Amino acid sequence: MKLTSAIDEYINDLSSQGRMASSRTDKTYRSILTRHAEDVGNRDPRTVGREDIKRTLKRWSHPNSQRTARAILVSFYDWMVEEGKRPYNPARQTRRPRNKPVSVYRLTQDEVLRLLAAAQGTREKRVIYLGVLAGLRRGELIGLKGRHLSRPGFVWVSADIAKGNRERFVPVAEELQPVVDEITANVDMEEYVIPAQRWRNPPQNSLVADLKLQPCSPQALYRLVLRVGERAGIAARVHPHLLRHAYADIVSRFAGIRNTQHLLGHKSIGTTEAYLGGPNLDELTAAVRGFVLGIGDYPPALMATTPVKATTGIEPV
Repeated sequence: MKLTSAIDEYINDLSSQGRMASSRTDKTYRSILTRHAEDVGNRDPRTVGREDIKRTLKRWSHPNSQRTARAILVSFYDWMVEEGKRPYNPARQTRRPRNKPVSVYRLTQDEVLRLLAAAQGTREKRVIYLGVLAGLRRGELIGLKGRHLSRPGFVWVSADIAKGNRERFVPVAEELQPVVDEITANVDMEEYVIPAQRWRNPPQNSLVADLKLQPCSPQALYRLVLRVGERAGIAARVHPHLLRHAYADIVSRFAGIRNTQHLLGHKSIGTTEAYLGGPNLDELTAAVRGFVLGIGDYPPALMATTPVKATTGIEPV
């Protein structure tokens, strides 16, 4: 038995059980397991040991990436044990890497408004407005078609583009409506809202290639958002997922965390709580608004020489 053959069998089993939620998940699992096969020379997986697992995990320097890779390896070798192909799971004999919190730049309301104002042209407005005012993920923006906006008043995130196949409907915010109207007027049902700008693999038998039937690439989407962020004068490198974080920050203050969970398409409310973190910068600014020490009431020389009594009434030494 070769490891690559076992990997194919494992992926097929997951797919048949409905546990392989999307093509992106399939790609991630195959990528990590294929690297593991390379590390062990594609030998019989029944001979793989703990040191082989550790060798594969060393491919990633970031502990969060190691955690993801280890979880996939644990799942694969659990399947091997369940299928009676191995007596034990070598991946479970390795220590789980410590989760490292990821720092996320949180946009203020002023920065969000500047970002929306900086969007130029139809393409940029579609991306920025749908990201900030509907909270769509990168893959959802790329996969969005005209049919996803055919229900008046809603953006339909269908199972085929949603993470984990979790379909949801996002109400169209008032400020998003003009962009949605423009899309519905100009994009047919099966055309992409953010189409490709050039063919990567043009059809050989077609003289006229309809780019509207091809999705935008992740790289092109990233560059577009980065460009608008720089034009808006945002200090951080603005990327597509930052738009979704901005939507979560804004909508949670008005809709509450439970509604925000469903608007974002999170499986559990715990994910939404972790997503939002603590108070955002606008809330912290409002909390200290009006706070003053009264420094202007004292001459600088007096402030430097006048002793201050402690709250106990004891003179400071």
